[in-house]
Amino acid sequence: MGDDIQVRRARIEEIRPLAAEYKQEQENELGIPARAPLPQGGIFWIAEEAGTPLGYAAGTLRATGCTVGPVFARRQARRRGVGQALLTAIQQWAQQTRVPVVEISVAADNEVGRHFLESLGYEPRRILMSLTPDPQRAGGRDGDGA
Repeated sequence: MGDDIQVRRARIEEIRPLAAEYKQEQENELGIPARAPLPQGGIFWIAEEAGTPLGYAAGTLRATGCTVGPVFARRQARRRGVGQALLTAIQQWAQQTRVPVVEISVAADNEVGRHFLESLGYEPRRILMSLTPDPQRAGGRDGDGA
């Protein structure tokens, strides 16, 4: 990990430019507008090097703990330890503030992301299932629209 990467809590105004980059990247990669307005969450962390923003993470406090996401690093800052620095800082914050659980989701087909999170101690606890509605199926179970 880069020794010069510093992570600190941030105000939403500080991470908005990074969140706009993240949203644009998602739209370009997926070919569709991002579903949720960004940034989300109520707690933010920013990773910087010599005052230059490299990435951010957002978290939402819930009764069960802190749900983290998104975690974003600028393209030029990837593979330099930004994600690890952000998640390590969040884990330390959670321990100091007695947050019982830190949760983060990763796409089922993202093996690199899963291995990365596992390397930091995260373990799968549940599987989130999703369905993209299909107008052809929307009518009825027997397919006759009834």
